[in-house]
Amino acid sequence: MSASRRQQAYAAALAAAALSLSACTGDPAATPQTVDITSSTTAGNDILQKFASAWSESEQPDFKGVVDEPDIAKTDIAAHVAELGITETKVNLVDDLDCGEDSCRVHATVTHQLAGADEWTYETLVQANDNQGQWLVEWSAGTFHPDLSEATTLVRGRTAARRAPILDRDGKALTPERAIVRIGVVPEEVRLQTYDEIGALLDVDTTSLRDRVDDAEPTWFVPVIDLRRADYDLVRSELLEVPGVSIDTAQRALAPTSAWGRAVLGVVGPATEDGLVNAGAYALPSDEVGLSGLQYSFQERLAGTPGISISLVEKAAPDSVINRVLSRRPKAGLPLETSLDVEVQDAAELAVSEATDTTALVAVKASTGEILAAANAPGPTSYNTAFIGRYAPGSTFKVVSAAALLASGTVTPAMPVKCPDTTVVSGKRFKNYDVGIVPGRATFADAFAASCNTTFVSLADDITGEQLAAAGQTFGFSVEWDLGIDGYSGSVPADEELVTRAADMIGQGKVLASPLMMAMVAAAIDSGVSRTPTLLPGLQPGVRLEELDPTVVAELQDMMGQVVTDGTGSSLDLPGLPVHAKTGTAEYQQGNGTGTNAWLVGYRGDVAFAVLVEKGGSGSDDAAPIVATFLNQLPDRLYR
Repeated sequence: MSASRRQQAYAAALAAAALSLSACTGDPAATPQTVDITSSTTAGNDILQKFASAWSESEQPDFKGVVDEPDIAKTDIAAHVAELGITETKVNLVDDLDCGEDSCRVHATVTHQLAGADEWTYETLVQANDNQGQWLVEWSAGTFHPDLSEATTLVRGRTAARRAPILDRDGKALTPERAIVRIGVVPEEVRLQTYDEIGALLDVDTTSLRDRVDDAEPTWFVPVIDLRRADYDLVRSELLEVPGVSIDTAQRALAPTSAWGRAVLGVVGPATEDGLVNAGAYALPSDEVGLSGLQYSFQERLAGTPGISISLVEKAAPDSVINRVLSRRPKAGLPLETSLDVEVQDAAELAVSEATDTTALVAVKASTGEILAAANAPGPTSYNTAFIGRYAPGSTFKVVSAAALLASGTVTPAMPVKCPDTTVVSGKRFKNYDVGIVPGRATFADAFAASCNTTFVSLADDITGEQLAAAGQTFGFSVEWDLGIDGYSGSVPADEELVTRAADMIGQGKVLASPLMMAMVAAAIDSGVSRTPTLLPGLQPGVRLEELDPTVVAELQDMMGQVVTDGTGSSLDLPGLPVHAKTGTAEYQQGNGTGTNAWLVGYRGDVAFAVLVEKGGSGSDDAAPIVATFLNQLPDRLYR
């Protein structure tokens, strides 16, 4: 073979070898590269985690560098937050990451806290894509919720639960839902005379109303006051002639009248700032909530749980529901059983109905400590003087100081005592309410029946402050109560200073009590056992404190009977079962002078009671007539 032919053959062999090598090793310019799936998984997972974290951190999350359409995503979420009442969102990725060459998908658990409702949890699919080396989450309507499309949206509905009633001891509803009329004004129709006429007709201050009308939209309903139907009927014809007035009707949990048991039962009304904070997670500013008393203390129990729905609808036809993505029925509240007795409360309300100064009457079942009634006047008033009033109990406290004296052996009911019109203890002059209240020879029982201050203060040196304080504790003073609402169990300090202790002996000095505490004193003498009071027997029953000395109890019972038959409580010597009582007058500082409050405590059958009349002159003149009215109205069944 010639040299040139050998060179041609060699060149051909090299070309063939090169072609063969190219086929075996691949040409980077002509052959796909190997995909690094591990790298894609890491990048995709990172951006998905950032997305979940960003959505969880804010109602208007910053998705820049995280989502392919960050402004659209932010707008979509903000719209749903506003429409659905979302207050908080948590997004957690489910452990099912599925990655390919340039995308990763994962399911996310989305949990929204809904205002005025429970949480709402669902799963949605989230996808992230590699866009020329930058990984971004792909946003679409279905990313927020899998049922959504560009043509649909979500709308929310909420249904308030039926509020449960507060019940009396026999299961009768004290606060059933009753019809009310909501009085308001429409701003665009209001005229200058509107405010003066509304103020005169409804007895309301219209100063704040003017401001609220100025801040409202022209067609809004701006509320003024809610009235019971009967109260509305009295002003209806005149009210409807006032320019701008508008009315609406509703239902509300109400007692028989606006004053009936109000301070104990409480009221329900449009949410105040405090009422809303107390009402719990299910309440909204637009709700009606408990504002005082038991309605406030047991708001969540009574109110129940509202129903909630979220519906998928067409944007073009929002009233047409395609699907319910969430539906929870409302759960009615739970009734609250009390120890109150409707007929006893009726009698108490009638007894205080003519009061013009602060007056409280409380009645308890002596054998159990259950509160049968509590009336506060003048009404309607939400201030529960009967339970939380802090007053010097005056001569009604002589029941306790007499118990201390009898238990110590210092006196007996028949022991002769002196009852001068005035006496001096360590330089302080004490006097009786009237002169000559116990003429001639008298016994300790006589002095008790006549409410002789000078007898009791003169005996202050025969017992110690600790003995008097111990007697108070025996009857339940300063013991913690668990009523469901506030109450005050009084205070009897152990005063070693003789002058102060002398004043304590007659319920002045540093001794304080509420009407309920003094009713429990009377109940202890009636039953022979001291107890804490009970208002909610099923939830928070009272406790038995201690059995009193039977001899002392019998002596006190006789002495309290003598108050009615021969003493300051003679106006309570009524037909039927005997009444046992103790009257009292308590002084207090009033400017440069001295004012007085009137008291009367006692029992009849198994019903113990206490009455306080602020600014009353005496228990016999001002408190006894209230007690007489009360006792005369009680049903006979209480004495059987």
